[in-house]
Amino acid sequence: MSLKDPYAVLGVSRDASADDLRTAYRKLARQYHPDVNPDNPEAEEKFKEASQAYAVLSDDEKRARFDQTGSIDEVPNQDFFQNVDFSDLFEAFMGGFGTSGRASRSAGRNGEDLRAEVTLELLDVLTGVEKPINYRRMARCSVCSGSGAAHGTQPETCGTCKGQGMVTRVQDTFIGSIRTSTTCPTCGGAGKQIKSPCENCKGRGLEVVDADISVSVPPGIEDGMTLRVSGRGSDGVGAGAPGDLYVVVHVKQDARFIRNGADVHTDLDLTFPQVALGDKVKLRGLTDELDVNVKAGTQPGHEFRFKGEGLPRVHGGARGSLFARVRVNVPSKVTDDVAELLRKYAEMTGGPIPKGEEGGFLGTLFGKKKK
Repeated sequence: MSLKDPYAVLGVSRDASADDLRTAYRKLARQYHPDVNPDNPEAEEKFKEASQAYAVLSDDEKRARFDQTGSIDEVPNQDFFQNVDFSDLFEAFMGGFGTSGRASRSAGRNGEDLRAEVTLELLDVLTGVEKPINYRRMARCSVCSGSGAAHGTQPETCGTCKGQGMVTRVQDTFIGSIRTSTTCPTCGGAGKQIKSPCENCKGRGLEVVDADISVSVPPGIEDGMTLRVSGRGSDGVGAGAPGDLYVVVHVKQDARFIRNGADVHTDLDLTFPQVALGDKVKLRGLTDELDVNVKAGTQPGHEFRFKGEGLPRVHGGARGSLFARVRVNVPSKVTDDVAELLRKYAEMTGGPIPKGEEGGFLGTLFGKKKK
Protein backbone atom coordinates (compact mmCIF):
# COMPACT_ATOMS: atom_id res chain seq x y z
CA MET A 1 0.00 0.00 0.00
CA SER A 2 1.14 3.62 -0.54
CA LEU A 3 1.79 5.89 2.40
CA LYS A 4 2.59 9.53 2.94
CA ASP A 5 6.05 10.28 4.24
CA PRO A 6 5.62 9.26 7.92
CA TYR A 7 8.37 11.63 9.04
CA ALA A 8 6.52 14.55 7.46
CA VAL A 9 3.20 13.43 8.92
CA LEU A 10 4.61 13.33 12.45
CA GLY A 11 6.73 16.43 11.88
CA VAL A 12 10.01 14.82 12.99
CA SER A 13 13.45 14.50 11.45
CA ARG A 14 14.73 11.23 9.97
CA ASP A 15 17.05 10.69 12.92
CA ALA A 16 14.22 11.10 15.46
CA SER A 17 14.50 8.89 18.53
CA ALA A 18 11.78 6.61 19.83
CA ASP A 19 10.90 9.23 22.46
CA ASP A 20 10.68 11.92 19.75
CA LEU A 21 8.30 9.74 17.76
CA ARG A 22 6.17 8.98 20.80
CA THR A 23 5.94 12.67 21.77
CA ALA A 24 5.01 13.75 18.25
CA TYR A 25 2.32 11.09 17.99
CA ARG A 26 0.81 11.97 21.36
CA LYS A 27 0.53 15.61 20.32
CA LEU A 28 -1.22 14.82 17.02
CA ALA A 29 -3.43 12.16 18.61
CA ARG A 30 -4.68 14.61 21.22
CA GLN A 31 -5.43 17.16 18.53
CA TYR A 32 -7.19 14.96 15.96
CA HIS A 33 -8.70 12.06 17.94
CA PRO A 34 -12.31 11.35 16.82
CA ASP A 35 -13.63 11.71 20.37
CA VAL A 36 -12.29 15.27 20.46
CA ASN A 37 -13.53 16.06 16.95
CA PRO A 38 -16.88 14.29 16.50
CA ASP A 39 -18.33 14.38 12.98
CA ASN A 40 -15.14 15.90 11.56
CA PRO A 41 -13.94 13.70 8.66
CA GLU A 42 -10.84 15.84 8.10
CA ALA A 43 -9.67 15.43 11.70
CA GLU A 44 -10.42 11.71 11.59
CA GLU A 45 -8.31 11.37 8.44
CA LYS A 46 -5.39 13.20 10.06
CA PHE A 47 -5.67 10.94 13.10
CA LYS A 48 -5.47 7.88 10.84
CA GLU A 49 -2.46 9.31 9.02
CA ALA A 50 -0.66 10.00 12.28
CA SER A 51 -1.45 6.50 13.53
CA GLN A 52 -0.21 4.97 10.26
CA ALA A 53 2.98 6.98 10.43
CA TYR A 54 3.67 5.97 14.01
CA ALA A 55 2.88 2.31 13.26
CA VAL A 56 5.60 2.36 10.59
CA LEU A 57 8.29 4.34 12.38
CA SER A 58 7.84 2.66 15.77
CA ASP A 59 8.65 -0.72 14.16
CA ASP A 60 12.41 -0.96 13.51
CA GLU A 61 12.03 -3.32 10.55
CA LYS A 62 9.34 -1.29 8.81
CA ARG A 63 11.18 1.96 9.50
CA ALA A 64 14.39 0.55 7.99
CA ARG A 65 12.55 -0.65 4.89
CA PHE A 66 10.87 2.76 4.45
CA ASP A 67 14.23 4.52 4.88
CA GLN A 68 15.71 2.27 2.15
CA THR A 69 12.89 2.28 -0.38
CA GLY A 70 10.79 5.34 0.45
CA SER A 71 7.66 3.20 0.61
CA ILE A 72 6.21 0.14 2.33
CA ASP A 73 4.91 -1.48 -0.87
CA GLU A 74 7.65 -4.14 -0.70
CA VAL A 75 6.81 -5.28 2.81
CA PRO A 76 5.92 -9.00 2.45
CA ASN A 77 2.77 -8.68 4.53
CA GLN A 78 0.92 -6.09 2.49
CA ASP A 79 -1.87 -5.96 5.08
CA PHE A 80 0.21 -5.31 8.19
CA PHE A 81 -2.30 -2.59 9.17
CA GLN A 82 -5.11 -5.15 9.15
CA ASN A 83 -7.01 -5.19 12.46
CA VAL A 84 -4.78 -2.58 14.09
CA ASP A 85 -6.98 -0.74 16.59
CA PHE A 86 -5.47 2.73 16.59
CA SER A 87 -7.93 3.79 19.26
CA ASP A 88 -6.31 1.25 21.58
CA LEU A 89 -2.86 2.41 20.47
CA PHE A 90 -3.80 5.97 21.40
CA GLU A 91 -5.22 4.91 24.74
CA ALA A 92 -2.04 3.02 25.62
CA PHE A 93 -0.14 6.31 25.48
CA MET A 94 -2.78 8.72 26.79
CA GLY A 95 -4.17 6.75 29.71
CA GLY A 96 -7.77 6.38 28.54
CA PHE A 97 -8.31 9.85 27.10
CA GLY A 98 -11.91 10.75 26.16
CA THR A 99 -14.32 7.82 25.87
CA SER A 100 -12.07 5.47 23.89
CA GLY A 101 -10.53 2.18 24.98
CA ARG A 102 -11.38 -1.05 26.68
CA ALA A 103 -11.38 0.25 30.24
CA SER A 104 -14.62 -0.62 31.97
CA ARG A 105 -16.44 2.18 33.69
CA SER A 106 -18.33 2.07 36.95
CA ALA A 107 -21.99 2.53 36.26
CA GLY A 108 -23.18 5.75 37.85
CA ARG A 109 -22.89 9.50 37.86
CA ASN A 110 -21.08 11.71 40.34
CA GLY A 111 -23.12 14.14 42.42
CA GLU A 112 -23.19 17.85 41.68
CA ASP A 113 -21.03 20.38 43.49
CA LEU A 114 -23.05 22.96 45.41
CA ARG A 115 -22.49 26.54 46.55
CA ALA A 116 -23.44 28.24 49.79
CA GLU A 117 -22.60 31.62 51.33
CA VAL A 118 -21.70 32.80 54.80
CA THR A 119 -21.31 36.35 56.16
CA LEU A 120 -18.81 37.33 58.87
CA GLU A 121 -18.12 40.32 61.08
CA LEU A 122 -14.61 41.75 60.98
CA LEU A 123 -13.87 40.46 64.48
CA ASP A 124 -14.75 36.93 63.29
CA VAL A 125 -11.73 37.21 61.00
CA LEU A 126 -9.53 37.97 64.00
CA THR A 127 -10.31 34.76 65.86
CA GLY A 128 -11.91 32.40 63.34
CA VAL A 129 -15.42 31.12 63.88
CA GLU A 130 -17.76 28.15 63.49
CA LYS A 131 -20.68 29.08 61.25
CA PRO A 132 -23.88 27.05 60.79
CA ILE A 133 -25.04 26.72 57.20
CA ASN A 134 -28.41 25.56 55.92
CA TYR A 135 -28.72 24.57 52.28
CA ARG A 136 -30.58 22.20 49.98
CA ARG A 137 -28.99 19.17 48.32
CA MET A 138 -29.94 16.08 46.36
CA ALA A 139 -29.75 13.02 48.61
CA ARG A 140 -30.36 9.35 47.97
CA CYS A 141 -34.08 8.71 47.96
CA SER A 142 -35.32 7.70 51.41
CA VAL A 143 -37.94 5.37 49.89
CA CYS A 144 -35.92 3.39 47.32
CA SER A 145 -32.47 3.94 48.91
CA GLY A 146 -31.25 5.48 45.69
CA SER A 147 -32.10 2.62 43.34
CA GLY A 148 -34.82 4.62 41.59
CA ALA A 149 -37.01 1.50 41.42
CA ALA A 150 -40.43 1.09 43.03
CA HIS A 151 -40.80 -0.96 46.20
CA GLY A 152 -40.41 -4.67 45.51
CA THR A 153 -38.61 -4.16 42.21
CA GLN A 154 -34.99 -3.75 41.14
CA PRO A 155 -33.30 -1.93 38.26
CA GLU A 156 -32.54 -4.23 35.35
CA THR A 157 -29.30 -4.49 33.43
CA CYS A 158 -29.44 -2.33 30.33
CA GLY A 159 -29.90 -4.52 27.26
CA THR A 160 -28.06 -2.10 24.98
CA CYS A 161 -24.75 -1.79 26.84
CA LYS A 162 -25.03 -4.97 28.95
CA GLY A 163 -24.50 -2.96 32.11
CA GLN A 164 -21.28 -1.28 30.96
CA GLY A 165 -22.76 2.19 30.51
CA MET A 166 -20.85 2.48 27.22
CA VAL A 167 -21.45 1.22 23.71
CA THR A 168 -18.62 0.42 21.34
CA ARG A 169 -18.72 0.93 17.60
CA VAL A 170 -16.22 -0.83 15.36
CA GLN A 171 -15.74 0.51 11.85
CA ASP A 172 -13.75 -1.40 9.24
CA THR A 173 -11.61 0.87 7.08
CA PHE A 174 -8.84 0.41 4.57
CA ILE A 175 -6.32 0.76 7.40
CA GLY A 176 -8.01 -1.73 9.68
CA SER A 177 -10.60 -1.57 12.46
CA ILE A 178 -11.30 1.76 14.18
CA ARG A 179 -13.14 1.45 17.47
CA THR A 180 -14.82 4.22 19.46
CA SER A 181 -16.86 4.09 22.67
CA THR A 182 -19.67 6.45 23.65
CA THR A 183 -22.17 6.79 26.50
CA CYS A 184 -25.04 4.37 26.15
CA PRO A 185 -28.04 6.23 24.64
CA THR A 186 -30.52 3.93 26.36
CA CYS A 187 -29.45 4.16 30.02
CA GLY A 188 -27.41 7.38 29.84
CA GLY A 189 -24.34 5.63 31.21
CA ALA A 190 -26.02 4.16 34.31
CA GLY A 191 -25.81 0.58 33.03
CA LYS A 192 -29.30 -0.05 34.44
CA GLN A 193 -32.86 0.47 33.29
CA ILE A 194 -35.80 1.09 35.59
CA LYS A 195 -39.05 -0.45 34.45
CA SER A 196 -41.11 0.59 37.50
CA PRO A 197 -39.84 3.92 38.86
CA CYS A 198 -40.10 4.92 42.52
CA GLU A 199 -43.06 7.24 43.10
CA ASN A 200 -41.10 9.41 45.54
CA CYS A 201 -38.11 10.23 43.33
CA LYS A 202 -39.69 9.41 39.94
CA GLY A 203 -36.89 6.99 39.16
CA ARG A 204 -34.06 9.50 39.67
CA GLY A 205 -32.80 7.82 42.83
CA LEU A 206 -32.44 11.25 44.46
CA GLU A 207 -34.67 13.64 46.37
CA VAL A 208 -34.30 17.23 47.57
CA VAL A 209 -33.52 17.56 51.29
CA ASP A 210 -32.51 20.34 53.69
CA ALA A 211 -29.02 20.00 55.11
CA ASP A 212 -27.42 21.65 58.13
CA ILE A 213 -23.68 21.67 58.73
CA SER A 214 -21.19 23.73 60.73
CA VAL A 215 -18.29 25.18 58.78
CA SER A 216 -15.02 26.07 60.47
CA VAL A 217 -13.88 29.45 59.12
CA PRO A 218 -10.15 30.00 59.78
CA PRO A 219 -8.70 33.26 61.15
CA GLY A 220 -7.54 35.76 58.54
CA ILE A 221 -9.95 34.69 55.82
CA GLU A 222 -10.66 37.41 53.27
CA ASP A 223 -13.84 38.53 51.56
CA GLY A 224 -14.61 36.41 48.50
CA MET A 225 -12.53 33.40 49.52
CA THR A 226 -14.10 29.97 49.14
CA LEU A 227 -14.02 27.03 51.54
CA ARG A 228 -14.36 23.51 50.14
CA VAL A 229 -16.26 20.94 52.20
CA SER A 230 -15.54 17.58 50.62
CA GLY A 231 -18.44 15.20 50.02
CA ARG A 232 -21.16 17.55 51.24
CA GLY A 233 -22.60 18.37 47.82
CA SER A 234 -25.35 16.30 46.20
CA ASP A 235 -25.19 12.51 46.33
CA GLY A 236 -24.17 10.62 43.22
CA VAL A 237 -26.31 8.19 41.27
CA GLY A 238 -25.46 4.50 41.46
CA ALA A 239 -21.74 4.13 42.15
CA GLY A 240 -21.16 7.84 41.60
CA ALA A 241 -19.32 9.80 44.31
CA PRO A 242 -20.98 12.73 46.11
CA GLY A 243 -20.11 16.25 45.05
CA ASP A 244 -18.47 18.93 47.18
CA LEU A 245 -19.89 22.00 48.89
CA TYR A 246 -18.17 25.31 48.17
CA VAL A 247 -18.80 28.01 50.78
CA VAL A 248 -18.18 31.58 49.63
CA VAL A 249 -17.21 33.88 52.50
CA HIS A 250 -18.35 37.50 52.72
CA VAL A 251 -16.87 39.86 55.33
CA LYS A 252 -19.10 42.80 56.27
CA GLN A 253 -17.70 46.32 56.19
CA ASP A 254 -16.89 47.58 59.66
CA ALA A 255 -18.01 51.00 60.92
CA ARG A 256 -14.60 51.83 62.39
CA PHE A 257 -12.03 49.94 60.37
CA ILE A 258 -11.17 49.62 56.69
CA ARG A 259 -9.42 46.38 55.84
CA ASN A 260 -6.49 45.99 53.47
CA GLY A 261 -5.42 42.36 53.60
CA ALA A 262 -4.01 41.78 57.08
CA ASP A 263 -3.80 45.52 57.79
CA VAL A 264 -6.63 47.69 59.10
CA HIS A 265 -7.04 51.47 58.92
CA THR A 266 -8.98 53.78 61.19
CA ASP A 267 -9.22 57.49 62.09
CA LEU A 268 -7.82 59.21 65.16
CA ASP A 269 -9.83 62.36 65.93
CA LEU A 270 -7.84 65.10 67.71
CA THR A 271 -8.38 68.76 68.45
CA PHE A 272 -6.20 71.60 67.19
CA PRO A 273 -4.62 72.17 70.65
CA GLN A 274 -3.77 68.46 70.89
CA VAL A 275 -1.89 68.34 67.58
CA ALA A 276 -0.31 71.75 68.18
CA LEU A 277 0.90 71.13 71.74
CA GLY A 278 1.10 67.33 71.81
CA ASP A 279 -0.81 64.91 74.00
CA LYS A 280 -1.17 61.33 75.16
CA VAL A 281 -4.43 59.72 74.13
CA LYS A 282 -6.08 56.30 73.96
CA LEU A 283 -7.13 54.61 70.70
CA ARG A 284 -9.61 51.74 70.67
CA GLY A 285 -8.11 48.97 68.56
CA LEU A 286 -9.67 45.74 67.36
CA THR A 287 -9.78 44.35 70.91
CA ASP A 288 -7.70 46.52 73.24
CA GLU A 289 -7.02 50.20 73.92
CA LEU A 290 -3.73 51.44 72.52
CA ASP A 291 -1.58 54.28 73.85
CA VAL A 292 -0.86 57.05 71.32
CA ASN A 293 1.91 59.59 71.94
CA VAL A 294 0.91 62.64 69.89
CA LYS A 295 3.92 64.87 69.33
CA ALA A 296 3.61 68.65 69.19
CA GLY A 297 3.06 69.81 65.64
CA THR A 298 1.51 66.57 64.41
CA GLN A 299 -0.11 67.27 61.05
CA PRO A 300 -3.55 66.22 59.83
CA GLY A 301 -3.21 63.05 57.75
CA HIS A 302 -0.29 61.69 59.75
CA GLU A 303 -0.56 57.95 60.34
CA PHE A 304 0.40 56.12 63.50
CA ARG A 305 1.33 52.48 62.93
CA PHE A 306 0.82 49.71 65.49
CA LYS A 307 2.55 46.51 64.38
CA GLY A 308 0.84 43.25 65.22
CA GLU A 309 -2.50 44.94 65.98
CA GLY A 310 -4.08 44.13 62.63
CA LEU A 311 -5.59 40.86 61.43
CA PRO A 312 -3.98 37.42 61.15
CA ARG A 313 -3.00 36.01 57.78
CA VAL A 314 -5.02 33.09 56.50
CA HIS A 315 -1.93 30.97 55.87
CA GLY A 316 -0.28 31.84 59.19
CA GLY A 317 2.44 34.24 60.22
CA ALA A 318 2.48 37.49 62.16
CA ARG A 319 -0.62 39.68 62.37
CA GLY A 320 -0.77 42.77 60.22
CA SER A 321 -0.66 46.38 61.41
CA LEU A 322 -3.23 48.90 62.55
CA PHE A 323 -2.88 52.37 61.01
CA ALA A 324 -4.52 55.37 62.68
CA ARG A 325 -4.84 58.49 60.50
CA VAL A 326 -5.03 61.85 62.27
CA ARG A 327 -8.12 63.97 61.72
CA VAL A 328 -8.34 67.43 63.29
CA ASN A 329 -11.79 68.28 64.58
CA VAL A 330 -13.02 71.78 63.77
CA PRO A 331 -15.77 73.08 66.08
CA SER A 332 -18.99 73.96 64.34
CA LYS A 333 -19.70 76.79 66.83
CA VAL A 334 -17.42 78.94 69.04
CA THR A 335 -18.09 81.39 71.86
CA ASP A 336 -17.09 85.04 71.84
CA ASP A 337 -14.04 84.32 74.01
CA VAL A 338 -12.85 81.52 71.74
CA ALA A 339 -13.35 83.68 68.68
CA GLU A 340 -11.26 86.43 70.22
CA LEU A 341 -8.48 83.97 71.04
CA LEU A 342 -8.50 82.61 67.48
CA ARG A 343 -8.18 86.16 66.11
CA LYS A 344 -5.27 86.89 68.42
CA TYR A 345 -3.64 83.59 67.42
CA ALA A 346 -3.88 84.58 63.78
CA GLU A 347 -2.33 87.99 64.50
CA MET A 348 0.50 86.51 66.60
CA THR A 349 1.48 83.89 64.02
CA GLY A 350 1.47 86.40 61.17
CA GLY A 351 -1.26 84.63 59.35
CA PRO A 352 -4.24 86.18 57.60
CA ILE A 353 -6.91 87.51 59.91
CA PRO A 354 -10.08 85.54 59.29
CA LYS A 355 -13.06 87.67 58.38
CA GLY A 356 -15.47 84.96 59.33
CA GLU A 357 -18.47 83.77 57.37
CA GLU A 358 -20.51 86.76 56.20
CA GLY A 359 -23.59 87.01 58.35
CA GLY A 360 -22.24 84.25 60.57
CA PHE A 361 -21.20 84.45 64.18
CA LEU A 362 -17.50 85.08 63.53
CA GLY A 363 -18.18 87.47 60.72
CA THR A 364 -20.41 89.58 62.99
CA LEU A 365 -17.87 89.43 65.81
CA PHE A 366 -14.88 90.42 63.71
CA GLY A 367 -16.88 93.04 61.91
CA LYS A 368 -17.63 94.72 65.24
CA LYS A 369 -13.96 94.72 66.17
CA LYS A 370 -13.08 96.67 63.05
CA LYS A 371 -15.37 99.61 63.86
